[in-house]
Amino acid sequence: PSGSITVEKMELDENGFPQPTGEFEELGADSLVMALGQEADLSLIENSKHIEIDDGVVKVNNQMMTGLEGVFAGGDMVPSERTVTVAIGHGKKAARYIDSYLRGSTYTPPEKHQLATLNRMNTWYYADAPRQVREKLEGPRRASTFDEVVSGLDEASAVFEARRCMSCGNCFGCDNCFGVCPDNAITKIKPGEYEFKYDYCKGCGLCAEECPCGAISMVPEEV
Repeated sequence: PSGSITVEKMELDENGFPQPTGEFEELGADSLVMALGQEADLSLIENSKHIEIDDGVVKVNNQMMTGLEGVFAGGDMVPSERTVTVAIGHGKKAARYIDSYLRGSTYTPPEKHQLATLNRMNTWYYADAPRQVREKLEGPRRASTFDEVVSGLDEASAVFEARRCMSCGNCFGCDNCFGVCPDNAITKIKPGEYEFKYDYCKGCGLCAEECPCGAISMVPEEV
């Protein structure tokens, strides 16, 4: 049977989060499918004097630890975007913070490497590879069917498209650095993994100059 659902109009705040406006609207529908997210069960900690709860989530510090020492929180339980991707990321981060806490130290995230801009790359190493075009449904069929408007790629085309990636700033194991080093200061450990022996390196910079994807950065030696 047909029916309706009452929804409240939302507006995005300055941080991009939806906020209620108090305006309601009824939407007609043949059927309704409930697909609501879930809230964290805070019953275990709601009586704790040290864990602060605000608007249904737990406040944590920059180490993802709550106000109660040794208790960490993440995912849907902390203020953040409530997505699977964020929850998985919080799990990986929390594991590092918990490990450091148990070792009696503080985990400091490593610095991110410098972005590989176009002027750091040697694009002449790459062959021209045309972008794969995905077919689109013609206008009349878009209006009369529920078929996908943009079709996918077949396996061969998808693999070809993925291989067009220039791996900007990330080593893809081309062996250029290993091959051009005049001082044998670079050892190939295994495919895609190299060791730079700084006792042999004289800082000529050939490896960085010949790296196709700009994955090698030259830094001043500390003396």
